[in-house]
Amino acid sequence: MIQTRTTLETPNASRYITRLCKHWGHKFSVDFDAQRGHIDFGGSSCELQAGDMVLHVSVFAPEAELNEMENVVAEHIQRFAPRGEELQFAWERI
Repeated sequence: MIQTRTTLETPNASRYITRLCKHWGHKFSVDFDAQRGHIDFGGSSCELQAGDMVLHVSVFAPEAELNEMENVVAEHIQRFAPRGEELQFAWERI
């Protein structure tokens, strides 16, 4: 498994965690509260952590699936963004 992460500047971090986990909770195993979330996609996973005006996002996936998982997570987060909130994803592999 390889880890990739990004930090998004947003005052809506808790809202993203709740919406993403509820959305994916119908299909995957999720665990979340207002400050953190975990989504188990089976062969990969996503960790979400709310900070002071930021959302920390980490994705863990096999190397062959990492680009796809980064895109899937980013697309879903952006889809749940309030009108006018543009998020900048700068994934960093660890």
